Amino acid sequence: MLNKLKLLSLFSYPHLYRLILWLWAGFSVFIIIAFVRFLALADENNVTSINYDQLIQILTTLDVISMLALPDFWQISLSAEAGNTAMFLGGYSAVSLLIFSAGLYTYHKNIEALSRRQVFMLLICAGWAHLLLAKCILMFSIPVKLTGPVTAVGALSVLYFSLLALIFDTYFSLCRKTL
Repeated sequence: MLNKLKLLSLFSYPHLYRLILWLWAGFSVFIIIAFVRFLALADENNVTSINYDQLIQILTTLDVISMLALPDFWQISLSAEAGNTAMFLGGYSAVSLLIFSAGLYTYHKNIEALSRRQVFMLLICAGWAHLLLAKCILMFSIPVKLTGPVTAVGALSVLYFSLLALIFDTYFSLCRKTL
């Protein structure tokens, strides 16, 4: 696994590589915050560009591209309307983050030392893997009542893992420590 990660690294351009990771993590945080706000604030009254049934279809299939193309998505998610901060709390996503972090720490300490860039990349990839897994689960015919929790776990995992990656890299940058 470590050899595959070394192939992905840009050792000759460490600053470019770090910039790409930071941009991807920042983009992830921004998109997921907008997505969660849209899910919490959208209703039949403020979605005007498409039929509400079509919106439900887009959400139940987790068609991210179609959702990002909606003008209502950007108007609602970037609006000044205050939402409940509880919409950003997810127990399953937090537990998944803790388990993954414990496994990463165990791997780093007992098997092979990982570099700071590798940990950053693994955290971002793990978050997006949760969203991809949620998309795969939604492709099966699951009860409609489970659509919301599956989507929330996938989206909040991207948020949590990306934030941890940014915090992790910032901490080691400020302390000038190496991992």
